[in-house]
Amino acid sequence: MTDEALPSADVAAPLRERRRASTRRDIADAALRLFEQQGYDRTTVEQIAAAAGISLRTFYRHSSSKDEALTFGLATGPSELASEIRARRSLPFDDAVLDAFVSVAGNDHQRRELRVVLGTPALRSAWLAAGQAARDDLAELMTERGVVRPAFRARARAAAIAALLTTVIEEWTFSDMSLEPLAREALSVLAPAEARA
Repeated sequence: MTDEALPSADVAAPLRERRRASTRRDIADAALRLFEQQGYDRTTVEQIAAAAGISLRTFYRHSSSKDEALTFGLATGPSELASEIRARRSLPFDDAVLDAFVSVAGNDHQRRELRVVLGTPALRSAWLAAGQAARDDLAELMTERGVVRPAFRARARAAAIAALLTTVIEEWTFSDMSLEPLAREALSVLAPAEARA
């Protein structure tokens, strides 16, 4: 067998990562359904694994607890938002933030997840950690793009944007409002970042 006939590690790794991500999504979806149906406190890890169609051992390979089963998306959300903002380099920074935020957060599944997270005291720490990570990522992005300097001003503006977006997502989660106009209205209280550079 030649080297060309062997599967490369580069091909196997992405496939493995896709399978891992798919299993994590299945776990999160099962946890969400069960938390919605019977509440967080009455849901067990065993029930989540069974609903996801996996063994308990597989569950623990992908998630350390029932908390993490649902909140994994919160942990990865800030980096996903940062990637989406980076992908919009041609837009003014504030427009890129708004567009990326709506793209990443504005779906019904996210709304359902956040209703459970925000309504469950045991899960709120994951929400607070995600807000902190988003703030740090926003400050880094502003510094990278030279939008706001010095670094202190970038961190201060990032904290303001993160607080506004947190308020927006919490309002949106428990309403029937559309995310984009709500986010646009909230972000309008800040002068454009480029005007402050």
